[in-house]
Amino acid sequence: MALNEKVIGKKYSVPPVEISAHESIYYALAYGDDNDAYFDNRREGGIIAPPMYAVKYASGPVVEIIMDQEVGLNFMMVVHYSQEFEWLKPVKPNDSIKTEGVIKKIEIKEKGSILGWETISTNQNGEIVLKANWEFFDRSAGSGIPEEKKEEEAQVHDILWTQAVKVKNGQTFIYAEPSGDYNPIHADDAFAKQVGLPGIILQGLCTMAFAHKAVTDNLTGPYRNPLLVKKLKVRFARPLLPGQTITYQAYKIGTEAGGTKYGIIARNDEGKDVLRDCWCIIG
Repeated sequence: MALNEKVIGKKYSVPPVEISAHESIYYALAYGDDNDAYFDNRREGGIIAPPMYAVKYASGPVVEIIMDQEVGLNFMMVVHYSQEFEWLKPVKPNDSIKTEGVIKKIEIKEKGSILGWETISTNQNGEIVLKANWEFFDRSAGSGIPEEKKEEEAQVHDILWTQAVKVKNGQTFIYAEPSGDYNPIHADDAFAKQVGLPGIILQGLCTMAFAHKAVTDNLTGPYRNPLLVKKLKVRFARPLLPGQTITYQAYKIGTEAGGTKYGIIARNDEGKDVLRDCWCIIG
């Protein structure tokens, strides 16, 4: 079923989310992050929520959009297509974060449609802490019209570092609660296969959280300051399965407003891209 293009411009507003130290720490543990900024309250200014905890406090409009019958998403056939986060101010325990969203686009492809929206999150002082762009792909809403396939040229880069992550067999269950992502494609093997997947797949935003950790570990100095990661953008190229290893690498692209832009490569055990169009800005 086609998505309803009349919803472009529709706005969504949800109640504020209260940030707790317990929940933000739980989130960091769920993707294996050991950064002191999220745990050590002896630090000047105390701890901060992991920047990728935005997946929890900024996701209210996501739920509203998915459940909005006017939009027309087929939830059983939806996968995450891309994600971009821009962090403007740190979020800390006891903050109250309000998020509003607006649908920006619907792009019809041969094998599905892309639904894109923007969210803006503000704290209790009215300060913008996060801007985000989300895209979901509904595999049931394609045009069926064959598209011209463009072959991507292999790029050669000067790799700055390499970091590998082994995905635990129970990783999808560990990540589900603190992130709020209980989609059955991450928890029910039979259901995942029923909708055309190879089995349970890792949450895309967990793959992105691994990327954020790798970037913070390798590009923000000896103290691994996560506040230096200003933006992170990923496009989910193929599912990552429990038990697989994902290898991250980075290369310098150039200088941008606000910092230095780095490209990120993320590949599975077979050397195939798990993420594409992936980059960050460090400032």
